[in-house]
Amino acid sequence: MKKLSRSKLKEIKGATNCGGCPVQNNYGDGPEYSASCASYFSLSQNCQMCVDVSADCFENWN
Repeated sequence: MKKLSRSKLKEIKGATNCGGCPVQNNYGDGPEYSASCASYFSLSQNCQMCVDVSADCFENWN
């Protein structure tokens, strides 16, 4: 299987577009995170795919 560069991945139809998403944040509960789990779940599904999130956010999520 051939690896694709990031620029080639962006060209794939249906690739996630992260424009306007707060990609600088990392989400989780605790002082080491810049935003909370609640903030993560308030993002659009598109933006949720673009940001770093702790697995802890999914432990108590319904």
